[in-house]
Amino acid sequence: MIVLNPYLFVINVVPMQEHEHYQDIAGAKAHIWVISEDRESAKLRAIDYNQKFLWKIINFEYEIEIQEEQIQKLHEDEFRLYQTALSYGIAADYIAYAKHSEKN
Repeated sequence: MIVLNPYLFVINVVPMQEHEHYQDIAGAKAHIWVISEDRESAKLRAIDYNQKFLWKIINFEYEIEIQEEQIQKLHEDEFRLYQTALSYGIAADYIAYAKHSEKN
């Protein structure tokens, strides 16, 4: 029997030139939940997911295998993202920040 575990990756990313908001977004912090057999497979899925949506990874801030007792303590938004990952195998939220205008 294959056991699937939840993994959370917090990743600093920047939009690729092909990204529709490349001119406006300086970067983002991605929270990506992956349900997988092991951390390495989960990490590869998170990397592929970022590339699919035209984000370039700067660095991984956190790579965590979440334990059952931690799930009960998640913030409401993070818990919702976790539930989406349970349904689809992966879920992400990007908290983006804008480029600063040179005119100010």
